[in-house]
This record gives sequence, C-alpha cells and structure tokens, in this order.
Amino acid sequence: MKIRSEYSLVDFWVKAVTNKNLLLRIDKKTAALLEDLRRLFSEEASEVYLVGGFLRNLVLKKPTADIDLCITGSGQAASAKISGYFKAPQVVLDAGNDVFRVILPAFQLDISGTADITANLTRRDFKLNAMAAPLSAVHQGSLPVQAIIDPTQGLPDIENRVIRVTSADVFSADPIRLLRAIRLSAELGFALDGQTQSLITTHAALISTVAGERIREELLKLLETSQPGIWEKCLELGLLLNIFPELTPCCRHPQPYEHTWDVLEHSIKTMYALDAILGRSVWPYQNPKIITEIYRESGFEKYFAGKISGTSSIRTLTKLAALLHDIAKPQTRSTDPDGRIRFTGHPLEGSRLSSQILTRLRFSKKEILMVEKMVCYHLRPVQMNPDGQLPSAKAIYRYFRDLGEAAESTLYLSLADHLATDGPNLMVANWQEHVNIVAHILSEQKKQLTRLVPKRLVTGTDLIERFNLRPGPRIRTLLGEITEAQAAGEIKNRQEAFKFISQRLEGQA
Repeated sequence: MKIRSEYSLVDFWVKAVTNKNLLLRIDKKTAALLEDLRRLFSEEASEVYLVGGFLRNLVLKKPTADIDLCITGSGQAASAKISGYFKAPQVVLDAGNDVFRVILPAFQLDISGTADITANLTRRDFKLNAMAAPLSAVHQGSLPVQAIIDPTQGLPDIENRVIRVTSADVFSADPIRLLRAIRLSAELGFALDGQTQSLITTHAALISTVAGERIREELLKLLETSQPGIWEKCLELGLLLNIFPELTPCCRHPQPYEHTWDVLEHSIKTMYALDAILGRSVWPYQNPKIITEIYRESGFEKYFAGKISGTSSIRTLTKLAALLHDIAKPQTRSTDPDGRIRFTGHPLEGSRLSSQILTRLRFSKKEILMVEKMVCYHLRPVQMNPDGQLPSAKAIYRYFRDLGEAAESTLYLSLADHLATDGPNLMVANWQEHVNIVAHILSEQKKQLTRLVPKRLVTGTDLIERFNLRPGPRIRTLLGEITEAQAAGEIKNRQEAFKFISQRLEGQA
C-alpha cells in the first residue's frame, strides 16, 4: 500500500520537533481551556498530564477537539471536578480502568487516573500515542518540547511517519487497537512498521471479540478517511473479513465479463470511486474529466456531510453501503443456459444481510435503514430508463418517495458502482448516459419540489364528501396519486385534482 501523507505541509515542522528548545503553539480556544484546567488543578497535590492523541496532533499541527488528560490520582474525582466546574455532563467510559469523559460544547475531555505516568505510557497502544506533558508546563499558549515525557520514543516515530506498537501484547490486551492501527495509518498517512503488521495478522481474529459499538466507532472514523489502498491493507492483514465475515464468499468470486474485478475487489473499488466522486481523492483508472462532468447540486457537499447520528454522516454510510452493496452476489448466483452469470435478487438479499451486520455492530435503526435502502436500490437509477429513454417524472417522484433521505446518495453510489465495474475499460458512451440520467433525475426532482405546495390541494375529507367515498386505505392511495400527478406537473390546482380523481374513479368503476 502506498502511503499518502495528509500533512506534507508540516514536514519541516515535524522534523524540527526533536529540537528540545522548540515551542509547540496551541490555538487560542484550546489554550484558554487548558489555562482554565491548569488553574482548576493548581492547588492539587496530583499532577495532571496532557497525553496521547492530543500531543500527537499538537506536534502534527492537526486541530483536534479531543483532549486526553491523565492524573496521578483518581480519574473519577478529577472528572467530577471538571464536570462540576464547567457544569458539563460526565460519562463513564471504563470504570474498571478509571476512565471518564466530560463533554463540553466545543471539546471532549477524556480523563483517566494512574499511579505512575511513565508506567501508564508504556502500556499504551502505539509509540506515537505514548507521550505526556505536564499541564503545568503550558504557558501563554505554548508547550516546550523539552517538557514532553517520551519513554518509548514516539517523537522519532512521528518524524519518520511510522506507527509502531509499544509492546508485543498490545493487541491481546485490547483488540480494538487492531482496527485503530489501520485507522491511524489512513488518518495520518503513516506506515505500519513490519512488526506491527505481523502482530495484527497474528491477532486479527480477536477483533470479533470486541463489543460491536466499539468496532462501529473505529469503523466510522476509518470510513471518514480516503487513503488509497487502506482497505486492501485491512483485507491483507486479516481484519476486514473478521469484522465482516459475510464478505468472505465475495473474495475471489468471479463476475460477468464486463466486470474488471471480482466481487470483493469491486466492492472495495466502489468505495474509492465514491471518494473520487465526492472530491476526496482521485480515480486513477480514467481521465479526471469524467469525474468533473458529474452533475452536482449546490447543496451537494452539505448533503453528504449531513449527520445521521452523532458520529455518522451520509458520506460515511454511503461508503459503507458501497462496501456491502454486492454482498449477496455469491448466494444469488445463477448461470443461464448460454453461460451468462446472473445475480438475480442480490440487492434485496444484500439489504437483509447488511441489516444483520449493522445490527451486530450496534448501528442505530436510522443508520441501518439508510444503508439498507442504498443497498436494496443501488441498481434502481439505471433501471428507470426503459429503451434508453430518460426516467419519467412519475418514476422520479416514486424514486424519491421510496428512498427518502437515501435517494441522492444512492444516485452517486450507482455512479461509483459503474466506475468500479469498468475500471480502466470504461465505455465512455455508457458512462455519459448514466451521468445524464443522474443529472436529469436531480434536476427534475428540483422542479417537482417547486410544484408541490406545502398545503394539499385536497384532503381526505374533501374526497369523502365530494365523491361519497368511505374512509379507509383507498383514500390514502388516492391522495398519494394526486401528489404524484402534482409533482409530475399533470395537475396544478384544486379543480384539476377533483377532475383527476373523478377520472380515476370512473376508470375503476
């Protein structure tokens, strides 16, 4: 896997950080918080340390709202003190290991207790996370490098852009670190050293023993990244199929001639293609022009950044759907008499499998429904143009009605699926037709939104009284047909709505 650095602009800074006279600058907002904390604990006998990822990100000049604190004393008592001072909620993360969280409006503080800071650091996961600095050393928004406690030589690892374990039992002590190693590699653009990779391979099966919600948290962070080759690395080291054993039959499963890659490779490539479409990476198999020609609404970026839960976005869930969209191909495979391979029904079966997987990983009902819809309907955008015609207004209305919030993301997932099907053998005419379909669907839906007034043209009571109908499901069906015809531009006012229903009822008589 070729590692791409996300922080090349700070190379000079990182290489200079071994200079003990250097001052690490802290942004004003964070510095103000640290000053409040320093004053809060100034009369305590215990020492409070800045630790872990916060220090790593400070060295990398990477902004962060997550601040890790370690106190030589009770983490619970320190957390309660901070919570009371800021009048902020306190969350128990791991009572057995004395780890707590305080949630502020702009920051998240993770607080732990320890008897000895050096011993605490040597038990941490990776050397670049095994650093600490006394909170008391922060002065006027600066932290001197010489104040950093670095027993495992994490600073040189940051300089060399490498991730190394602090000890051989790191992963057996807490298997979530297996996935965290991959995530940090993708997030920072750092390489995993040979020993770390070997240990991940050895212990990969342990990831299945981790609580689903912890895997979900790391997985969503990994999905936020766009590092080329990271999912192949996850597969190579044995993690991907231990997290998603349902993908195992997809590995090396052959596809019809128009596909460049097998089912699993295609699914991984679909994630990369989606990243390219979302402007977060490049698609190396074709001219960049094919990506720039894709139609995007003005609210495109805002839509994909939209939150589905506190930690998941439409973008991350669409990438997850990209990974899972063909998961049911092996079990739905059939071969025609002429030898053609088919996967009839794989979207529906795939949505069921996806639901089972995400339930196991403790995704929310809303997140699961979103991914289910994308997997179930990922072929629908290209099935809406019979005989090469553009989709009808009614077909587009039904599409958005059925998919709801997942409608737009599924359109772009279908484009990513197309790119990952053809790879370097893209048929430009077919691709352009697909791009035009997506553009037409989005522009037509925009027109439909302007046609649908907030107030209904007619109500159920209107239909009952006007046409002497009985209350029941039929009324809801007729109202839905009115809305569909209104969206398609076939009716524009109350009178036309009544005429439309009259014709419908006559046709049913």
